[in-house]
Amino acid sequence: MAKNPSAEDRRANAREKARQIAAAQAQKEKRAKAILYGGIAVVVIAVIAVVGTLVWQSSRPAPAPVGMVSGTVAFGPGEDEGLQAVLPEGEDENADVSALPTPADAGAQDGAAVVKVYLDFQCPGCQAFEDTNAETLKRLAEEGSIVLEYEPVAILDRYSSGNEYSTRTANMIACVADSGQHAVLPDLFADLFAQQPEEGGEGRSDEELMAVAEGAGVDLDAAVTVDDEEIATVRDCMTGLGFDRYVERTTQDALGDEGLEGTPYVKVNGDAYEGDWSNREAFAADLIRMSGQG
Repeated sequence: MAKNPSAEDRRANAREKARQIAAAQAQKEKRAKAILYGGIAVVVIAVIAVVGTLVWQSSRPAPAPVGMVSGTVAFGPGEDEGLQAVLPEGEDENADVSALPTPADAGAQDGAAVVKVYLDFQCPGCQAFEDTNAETLKRLAEEGSIVLEYEPVAILDRYSSGNEYSTRTANMIACVADSGQHAVLPDLFADLFAQQPEEGGEGRSDEELMAVAEGAGVDLDAAVTVDDEEIATVRDCMTGLGFDRYVERTTQDALGDEGLEGTPYVKVNGDAYEGDWSNREAFAADLIRMSGQG
């Protein structure tokens, strides 16, 4: 006949069972904590990697399009009438302008005023400026009376219903410049303003912008060096926003160090133009006078 366990034995058995349950629970919690902490570590490492990548990307110098200096393209007299691209003023350690002649080598007159126009292709005022003065500026640059510079900026993206039209059109100019097709840029500027979308409306699609570019004579299949090791075409550069970081950097520089507050903004020989550009004749007379020719 089995002997019934004593009260002391029952208590001992209960304590042992409780100890085993507690040990099992502790082991389970230990494993859960290990999994939790391991997961947290993975997440932290991933976040650090992402942040590090973003910091590295933002700190990388934005590749400059060939033929542009600090977001600027410049034009002087061409060999057979018309305009040709010339070396813009300013410094940009990332710029490749080795193939461009100086304004003097292109035939600009001694003392020719450097007329720099900041514009945003979403800006109605810029359209009015170009409608009023583009032909005059082109003629004076062809004669060598002035050196004509343009800097497309992107300050009006918010007026294109999320389409970022300002950035995309400034990027397009950079793509075309990098491909070496500077000669078509004045006509491209004019066509972009002629087909400017309304503020607050939907900016032009990539396909529509490509049609404008082709109408101005742009070869969309011309090669573009978007980055040191990445070769694309103008078409790829436009759809992939190959120079959007460059546009952002040069726009911020213009808003910061260069005194830009709005567009159109005109500088003559580095100083803000204080006259009335809406008066074509008076504006032209001022530029000729500032070139020492009047």
